[in-house]
Amino acid sequence: MPRLCGSGVALDSTDTTVDVTSSTGLSPRVAAPLAYAGWWITGLIIWFVERRDPYVRFHAAQAITAFGIVAALIAGFCALAVAALSFLTSAFPLFLWAAGVTWVGGVLLWVLAMWKAASGATWRIPLAADLADRITASPSSPV
Repeated sequence: MPRLCGSGVALDSTDTTVDVTSSTGLSPRVAAPLAYAGWWITGLIIWFVERRDPYVRFHAAQAITAFGIVAALIAGFCALAVAALSFLTSAFPLFLWAAGVTWVGGVLLWVLAMWKAASGATWRIPLAADLADRITASPSSPV
């Protein structure tokens, strides 16, 4: 039985042709994981390049939101660690530890998101998926 991937592209083990509906010229199962490849940066690039495929655009928006939040948390913990050097030196290792744990969690999330997108699943990351839905539903988004 064929599975649907992306914007209704039927994937069957006997079918070797894929209808490319992505404006990137890539298959949706390639473009969606690429949106996650460089965290929020490649998500932003794919968001502006992709015009037609809602599956790819959702994953690009989810990459922007999820990994933008993770990157902001890491930067915030690092900034607090630097500030702690002047004001509260005993908090320095705590903030560095928090930044490290956030980074490890982000890497695990990144691997899982790329794997799910490559398999054709519309995996919804909690919180980030709701923000991605808002971005993809906005009237100012390019179509």
